[in-house]
Formats: sequence, C-alpha cells, structure tokens
Amino acid sequence: MEHKEPFWMGTLFGSLMMLLTVLAYDRLMSRPDPSAVEMPRNVVEAYRMGLKDSLKTNPPSLDLEATCMELWANKQ
Repeated sequence: MEHKEPFWMGTLFGSLMMLLTVLAYDRLMSRPDPSAVEMPRNVVEAYRMGLKDSLKTNPPSLDLEATCMELWANKQ
C-alpha cells in the first residue's frame, strides 16, 4: 500500500481517454450527411421544369417514349 500514485494516475488517464473517445465519437456521428447538399433555388426549379417537360404526354416527348420502352422491355 505504499504506492497509490500509479493507481490514481492510471484511473485519471483512463477516464480522460474515455472522455476524449466519447467526444470524438459524438463529433463524428453529428456531422451532417454530405449527400444532403443545399442546392440553389434556380437549379431545383430548372430540374423540376425539365422533369415536367420530359414527361409531357401531349405531344409525347422522346424521353418519355424511351423511358416507357425501357420499362416495357424490362418487364418482358
């Protein structure tokens, strides 16, 4: 019982390492999803307009025809 110092130093060091590990893990898990990028409004609006135009049925667009043909061919 004459050397209590190594026990307390080890306990302190272990606690500190555990705290740092928990903080690092929390920081890694709280990062935002890189695929969730905010797009400018004009890019989103252009995408929506293009999607609407490509799926027009009167007159049918070439993209719509190709998509329907591909869906039909994959079901056969």
